[in-house]
Amino acid sequence: AWCDDVAVELAGRLGVSIIAFSINGDAGATAPKATVATNFGKARSRSIVLAHFNRPEKATAKGLAKALPRLLDAGRSFATLTDALA
Repeated sequence: AWCDDVAVELAGRLGVSIIAFSINGDAGATAPKATVATNFGKARSRSIVLAHFNRPEKATAKGLAKALPRLLDAGRSFATLTDALA
């Protein structure tokens, strides 16, 4: 989740873009539902939230479900990185 200037330079040589997240949504799938909801609630325009939805037994999906109505009411929309960077 972190890279230094050497990694950025190497990626550039390879023609690869580095994308970083701006909000840690679920602390590696360890955060409780309320914390996940709070973290997602911090999202603003162009935020990238990192979350681990591949762990269904954890609280990530439940936390997003709690935060989602407020995000939508605030006019937030969602996009894949492919679409956002197009």
